[in-house]
Amino acid sequence: MVQVKKKQVRQAILDSAYDLFSERGYHSTTLQDVAELAGVGVSSLYSYFPSKLHLLYAVFEPWHKGAFEKLEKRILKLKSPRDRLFALLLGLWRDIPIANIGLTNSLMEALASADPAQPKPVPLLKWTEERLMRMLKAALPEVQVDHDALSTLFIMAYDGFVINRRLNDLRDIERLSNAMCNVLLGPAGKR
Repeated sequence: MVQVKKKQVRQAILDSAYDLFSERGYHSTTLQDVAELAGVGVSSLYSYFPSKLHLLYAVFEPWHKGAFEKLEKRILKLKSPRDRLFALLLGLWRDIPIANIGLTNSLMEALASADPAQPKPVPLLKWTEERLMRMLKAALPEVQVDHDALSTLFIMAYDGFVINRRLNDLRDIERLSNAMCNVLLGPAGKR
């Protein structure tokens, strides 16, 4: 019975944190806010998560991985390398961030203010780069390119697009994705 309650409390905390980080952002969400919405005391939060950053990662990681899994399924249905790469770039640079821009911005806020001496709670960047590299290999099987370096480059662009979107510096992601397709695959007809 105690184990069931612990799981319910943990899930209530995660649900509350997801809602608040998505709505308010990382810095504007306090652990007190999360605890109140979850119906628990602040000290209870620390029984489950050692820090606010750990809580954010516990919320962000499953959402992020789910978004990448959906993107990969969408890409694998496409036939041509150009269509696959274009869909991958649009998904990464536009669709995933805007699916929950508040949560995506929360991660950027948290990382920008994190203690550089402390390791990240989970190796999500490594997972993301590896997953993206796998998608790139599937999208561009015949193209001789450093998939690892390209994966890192695309993640860096993702970070920049998310940060600039937060500042209302919006870019034409379709045009940029098409330009990257042209760089990697050669020019093609306009989309």
